[in-house]
Amino acid sequence: MFFKPSEYSKKIKLGTRCMIASAIKTLKDLRPKLSNAEWSWFTEHPQFKHIFHMKTENNHRVHGMWMLLLRTAGSERQRERWFIVNGVAIRYGLREHGLISGLFCHNYPLGYKQLGGTRFVDRHFKEGESRRLEDVKKKLVNMGPHKDRLKMAVLFFLASVVCAQTKAGHKANDVLEVFQRAVDDLDYCKSFPWGRLSYDYMLKEISHTMEHFGGVVKEKTLWPLPGFCVPLELLAFEAIPKLGVAFREPVDGASPNCPRMCKSSFKRNGSTGVSLAVINKELGNTTVIDSIIPTRTPQEERLLDEILEDEDDVDQSDIAVDSWEKCLDAGEKIFFKDMFDEDVAGRSKQPEPIEDAAGDGVQIGEQSVQVGDVMTLVTLVKKTMKLLKTVDKKVDQLDGRLDQLDGRLAPIEEFVKEAQGKEAEVDEAEAHGKGKSQKRKRSVGKGKK
Repeated sequence: MFFKPSEYSKKIKLGTRCMIASAIKTLKDLRPKLSNAEWSWFTEHPQFKHIFHMKTENNHRVHGMWMLLLRTAGSERQRERWFIVNGVAIRYGLREHGLISGLFCHNYPLGYKQLGGTRFVDRHFKEGESRRLEDVKKKLVNMGPHKDRLKMAVLFFLASVVCAQTKAGHKANDVLEVFQRAVDDLDYCKSFPWGRLSYDYMLKEISHTMEHFGGVVKEKTLWPLPGFCVPLELLAFEAIPKLGVAFREPVDGASPNCPRMCKSSFKRNGSTGVSLAVINKELGNTTVIDSIIPTRTPQEERLLDEILEDEDDVDQSDIAVDSWEKCLDAGEKIFFKDMFDEDVAGRSKQPEPIEDAAGDGVQIGEQSVQVGDVMTLVTLVKKTMKLLKTVDKKVDQLDGRLDQLDGRLAPIEEFVKEAQGKEAEVDEAEAHGKGKSQKRKRSVGKGKK
């Protein structure tokens, strides 16, 4: 675990750059208004239509997300994250991201970073001119009726919602190059897996957050979390039914074909958010938690079939997570008793100095097994395997260097052999020459006599 249970009640000012309400308002307020064809491009888009279906929220409710981040489990897996809440593991993977958002999570097209083109951005941005979000917005607002206005609007939307960046204002970076190239082809923008791109972006930001805090929360810290955060924002309320009932409510008239984010919204409580203290209190000691969010309807099954496909690459193996998934596949529940006790107790104690977490208890079905020593052994095995991998890499590098050395020595050895052969020929020739000379001398001596 990245944080000790004593940190679970510490709050920060968690900001997000995913400006859905602001972006949609900007599009609606354009003058002259977007044409019906331009507006319908967004509202009938196979992916973005769900964002327009959502109930408009001027503020993100980020403390459910922060509650999960505080319980992030360490793992060798690179393409998913696990959180352990009240002793129960919760997965945040591509499936969960897609089930909540409805965005396409297929594999990337081959060479996708070079697809599309730069004709559009080259027409509207001079060489060396900044291409930050605020620059794109300014050009969009001032553009008026133009054949390229829809492309500028799409570029603005992508940069505001799908992968919003950390910095804003004059210190911000240019909008992502993949966005700049994609808008050159609006048909390509409809089929591209924006769900996968936004998910990968969020995984990087989670890792960055863990590295930044280093296991210790400094309260009142202002920490921006860019990217399309909605799936992670809602994950706790989808995976923990008690939180979902307390803070979310169904949206009347929502289509059964829509993803989760369209089907419910936060209850109005007279404030702009839900505090971490209130979430922790409501969480209590419940263990009715879904490790992997189950589908509820045939429509959700079809949605996942449409937006997911088999992975091109295989994620790294993790002994602990692999064992959890095997148990979950067998219909068994994974429950860490020690971590449950620490989680509940940690929320009622004053913050303590950060220390390494102790062993846990795991409960599978009705069987309970204390595995403090086992988890220690697993950790030792994982460290040993990592060390062996390092040794293997060093050996491979050494083998490669020896191969290179052999390659360099081969011509030298050939040269030496050739030189030795020529030297032998010279010696033989000289010896043969000396023999003839001596014969001539003897024959000359006999003639004189």
